[in-house]
Amino acid sequence: MNQDFEESSEQKSLVDVMDLPDEQRQVVNWIIRQKRVTLLEVISHTNLAEEVVQHYLQSLISQGFIQELNDSEAIYYQPRLIDQKKSRLPPNIWDKL
Repeated sequence: MNQDFEESSEQKSLVDVMDLPDEQRQVVNWIIRQKRVTLLEVISHTNLAEEVVQHYLQSLISQGFIQELNDSEAIYYQPRLIDQKKSRLPPNIWDKL
């Protein structure tokens, strides 16, 4: 198995989203609210160039925040975050308490 895939397959939570750069965080938050979006919808929402949006989406996919679904009709992007109920605080939080 490819090590890059293993690293990117680490499940992310909403806490991890807060660490993203502003524009990427806004894109992820919007995708979470929409549930499933197309490239054109992201471009329309962000008012950014297609190349910039594609770069953001690929980066977010590789980091494990969203996933790409290839439907027979279109390519969709949807959140790939763990359920908040299952998430746990990072261990270093307990050290600081």
